[in-house]
Amino acid sequence: MLGVTTANAKDLHLKDFGGKADGTTDDGPAILKMVEAARALKGKHARLVFPKNKTVHAATGKERYLFALQHTKNITIDGNGSTFLLDPHIRMMDLDYAKNPVIKNFNVDYTVTMFIESVIEAVDPKGAYVDVRVLQSGDEKNLGGPTKEDGEQWFGGFVWCENGKHMKAAKHYAVKKTEVLGKDRARVFFDGKSIPKNITGNIKKRITRFSIPRPGVAQRHGPGPLFNIHDTVDGHFENIAVWGAPWFTYSIYRTEGTLRFINVDVVPKPATKRLVSGCRDAFHVTGNRSKLVFDGCDTAGLGDDDYNFCILSSRIQKVISPTKLIIQQKFPIQYNPLRVGETLMVMNSENQVVGSAEITGYEEKPHKDGTKIIPGGRYCPPITITLKTPIKGLVKDLHVWSKQAANPDTTMKNCTATFSIRMQTSLTIENCTFTCYNVAYGFSTRTKHVEGPGPAYMRISNSEFRVGRGSGMVFQSGGKGLFETTRIQSIHIENSTFHSPMRIDKAKDITLLNNRFHSDVKVGAHATLKIKGNLQNGRKFNPTKNR
Repeated sequence: MLGVTTANAKDLHLKDFGGKADGTTDDGPAILKMVEAARALKGKHARLVFPKNKTVHAATGKERYLFALQHTKNITIDGNGSTFLLDPHIRMMDLDYAKNPVIKNFNVDYTVTMFIESVIEAVDPKGAYVDVRVLQSGDEKNLGGPTKEDGEQWFGGFVWCENGKHMKAAKHYAVKKTEVLGKDRARVFFDGKSIPKNITGNIKKRITRFSIPRPGVAQRHGPGPLFNIHDTVDGHFENIAVWGAPWFTYSIYRTEGTLRFINVDVVPKPATKRLVSGCRDAFHVTGNRSKLVFDGCDTAGLGDDDYNFCILSSRIQKVISPTKLIIQQKFPIQYNPLRVGETLMVMNSENQVVGSAEITGYEEKPHKDGTKIIPGGRYCPPITITLKTPIKGLVKDLHVWSKQAANPDTTMKNCTATFSIRMQTSLTIENCTFTCYNVAYGFSTRTKHVEGPGPAYMRISNSEFRVGRGSGMVFQSGGKGLFETTRIQSIHIENSTFHSPMRIDKAKDITLLNNRFHSDVKVGAHATLKIKGNLQNGRKFNPTKNR
């Protein structure tokens, strides 16, 4: 990585391109001119500088992205503490194939909120509706139902169910339609025969909050994620707060080099009544070859995962020989290609590695049918793979992926999270506090997972796991087979505190050192188990055998 030093960069100031930063003027055209001026430098360091602590309104973008930085090099965006206020159809930044971007010092919000906040006053499970009082007077007029426009994937909100003394647990509530009942009051119908008991059983009338989706804004794919970080090489993101995202916030695919996210938060806007920050994942991290560091990142109020670390695997379509096979990725939302020189991993649905070998030949079948391309994704062609050495036991439908492209060096440290983290690739966790559901898992014999493949190792130290929404730490990668070939080879947990349960289904080597457990711990099948210095409720630690 070239680094974050920009002392020799050419500064481009918003005011010099006609920008006002007054919170009302559309500064989008000025920003587009700034970006074009930076492009004209052809890779020389450019720094786009914004006034200090102002509000920059944007209603205009290039293909709906305010910062269209695709295929750029050495561009720095310094927001100087300002807030970018976007109209609902605009997204923040496209960094497709960018090299060495430095993005820092700003907030992102929208001119209208994704959700309308309310309090539940009445519940009718069989009638499949709740009656609410909106917190912002007049907002009942802005309620509605699904529109199916602009890639609206789902139209739903979140009931913030009571959870005893612990953090409230957000439950998904699909909205079919709404009716205005009077001033500041409305009826919100559930899209189903009846409202599930896990929602109705945890509602306190006139206390429980309901974040209702705003029609035309929430859950829309639109042009893509708020920050599109695909095929980016090196990058530094620092001191960024996102207070609203209509879909995914950070989509991180196929990156290389080193990417660092320092104090990058996705949270509801402080000092407001908002409970939701983003409609889907805060960080969707898939198929990267880069070193990834998330340091001091806080996530809260998500409609989906705080983090999803994974790769989209392919499946064997035909075995020509032990060194030649045809594979294809079956879920082409994003293409995860392999490369000559990388290691092909082969695994079955019992989470057992069948074998691995170096790729020496790679031939993608050309395609002519453009209708096969999924919007927002890429066509995933059949690929003929040649291997340096044979792999025994190759059969149709086995899962395959590149070892080097499965987020191989990923670290979270000093982070907090409150909804869920999917740990489907190897991960190091240091000094983090999680009040959410944490699951490290591979494939299931019951379903045809498109994501995976499960972590080879998990390292956790000096971290705390609190009780919250579906909280706990689950290593869910069981299955039949030898420990030498089971997917999770190593789990190492040290100097950490668990207020929520922990369960390990199966791993080759398990190490638990100097931890404090205040809930149930179940340890499943293993080859080696090292336990030292642990306490459970202040007493000697004796894990329960997981059956």
